[in-house]
Amino acid sequence: MPLQTDPSAFSITALLADQVALVARNQKLPPGAASALLRTLMEGPAGRRRLLRMMAAEQRSETNAVEAAKAAAVLAETMAWIADLDRRDAPPEEDGVDEAPAPTAAPRPPVRRTPRLAGRRGAGRPLR
Repeated sequence: MPLQTDPSAFSITALLADQVALVARNQKLPPGAASALLRTLMEGPAGRRRLLRMMAAEQRSETNAVEAAKAAAVLAETMAWIADLDRRDAPPEEDGVDEAPAPTAAPRPPVRRTPRLAGRRGAGRPLR
């Protein structure tokens, strides 16, 4: 089955269909199983690297120049997509700015003060 991607114009529908087609060719799977495998591979960095290796192998093995160009376009778009996913999955980089340390102890309760009796009106009277 020929790939649908037009290297001169981007189409997400064609890209997704061709990703499935390349996985199906590489793994010798029917389209439904290739689609499920593609979703599984996209879930983590190791799977995404495996997907890129599969697609690159299919692109290298293509003998038709037009199909090879389509496979190369699919691979390039997929690589850009995966690079973005990998950036989002990476832990945030430290920028060297120190943040305020988190409090380590519970805050102290307010101090309860007793009223001063000296110098106040009624000082010296017995408390009831």
